[in-house]
Amino acid sequence: MVSHGWRVHSDHRVRIYQESEGNLAIFLDMKEFGDPAPLLIDLTEQSASITSTPHLVEKIEVTLTKEIVITWNAEPFQLSVTEGIYEDSE
Repeated sequence: MVSHGWRVHSDHRVRIYQESEGNLAIFLDMKEFGDPAPLLIDLTEQSASITSTPHLVEKIEVTLTKEIVITWNAEPFQLSVTEGIYEDSE
């Protein structure tokens, strides 16, 4: 449970950071290349306002029973590095 009695459900493991006013930053917990952009939600007693949605989110449902259900893309990243893409021009 997070601020104001809201609950967050996710189909993948996430990390949730919360400010005292009820603002949430939700990160998909992945061991890939750094942290992806967060899902940002501002919570009040009466509302959940989605302020930023990363491209990894497929769907967000907000229910009248104060539940936020997050569905992430099935395969968020399929990254592999075989050779560098940066070349020093000097």
